[in-house]
Amino acid sequence: MAQLITAIDLTSDDEVDPDLATTWFEDLADTLDRLPAADRARLADLFAAAAERETRPDVRASMARLPEDLGLDDEDGEEDQDGDEDGDD
Repeated sequence: MAQLITAIDLTSDDEVDPDLATTWFEDLADTLDRLPAADRARLADLFAAAAERETRPDVRASMARLPEDLGLDDEDGEEDQDGDEDGDD
């Protein structure tokens, strides 16, 4: 998954429509935001491990940004006990 996202991210605007790529990434980030916090943290760790193994500097840098870019390290998206994101009832 990290390699696919990074490949799209590093592809030129002539090869992949930037608006389309943005839509894909927004949809993915929305889906990942619905994961439990523990799963988001685990996925962020897996992306970090993939980045560490990558030998190409540009790909490594792009992979290293994935947790932040996809909101995986964002605690604001965590739901409270009621499933309400803002904590209001």
